[in-house]
Amino acid sequence: MNMVIQKVVTAITLILFLSPAMALNSLDTANKVLFYQTIDDSSALPDAEKIDALSRTLLGSIYVGGSVGEGEQGKYDKDPLTRFDVFDCTTYVETVLAGAISSTSDEFQSNLQSIRYRNSNVDFVSRNHFPSVDWFRNNQDKLMDITPDVGHGQARVAKAMIDKSAWYKYLTGDVLQCDADSSSECLTLLNQLHEEGRIYSAEPAYIPYVPLTALFGGNTNEVNQALLDRIPSGSVISMVRPNWDIKKYIGTNMNVSHQGLAIRKNGTLFLRHASLTNKKVMDENFADYFSHYSKTSSLKGFNVQVLRR
Repeated sequence: MNMVIQKVVTAITLILFLSPAMALNSLDTANKVLFYQTIDDSSALPDAEKIDALSRTLLGSIYVGGSVGEGEQGKYDKDPLTRFDVFDCTTYVETVLAGAISSTSDEFQSNLQSIRYRNSNVDFVSRNHFPSVDWFRNNQDKLMDITPDVGHGQARVAKAMIDKSAWYKYLTGDVLQCDADSSSECLTLLNQLHEEGRIYSAEPAYIPYVPLTALFGGNTNEVNQALLDRIPSGSVISMVRPNWDIKKYIGTNMNVSHQGLAIRKNGTLFLRHASLTNKKVMDENFADYFSHYSKTSSLKGFNVQVLRR
């Protein structure tokens, strides 16, 4: 392991002297080497410790939304199938979970595909785009929802109408990395992508959540430590916004806005996540993170899921 770390440090040092494009590619390789080695070195560890070790290797990585796709063979989104240099909140969680369920690094790629795509079918239409109706539903064999147990009688359910057909119509040439206004080929492909959404009908999505009023209870707004203690380290945490009204922006409402991992360090619970606000993968005190949301915020709580074993 020390030799691997030395190689990574050397690679990162060289990055300082490369062009931005070459630097990202080198960082991707360096992070991948360390991540794969951690999979192989931590195969005997409990899930919580393995998730901590794997997710820690990627701390400090830059936040970039929509950075992965179906690769060069993809019809619509030709972004790389995997990246280890940049992440958004969900690709970060997916990468760590795929590593955690892999006995060896050789299994990582197929496990990532099984988490990110319905039936492991690498295709834009099969990608688990929506947490409530895709991601959790298609990963029930891997994840177990323990939100009611964490809520200890205070859990609630968030509903939203997910209209995938309308969402497809809102997709632009940015997904295809082309300009539909100036390229007839791009416009044709974009029209085909819009047509893919015709098979869907709007459907209700339900997800249980622990309300922030349970985390910060009483007149003094003190943190409910007993509740925090019921959240296992290594859990997948999803931020819940009941019937989140963003239809005018993407064509549909949603009820999940962000994802991360709960990591306990020296008795204190942290949220380890790819932060849009801070533009990097980082740790934030779990309770402090949620304390920033007022009672009028659309964010009302969080969902908790753990790996099935």
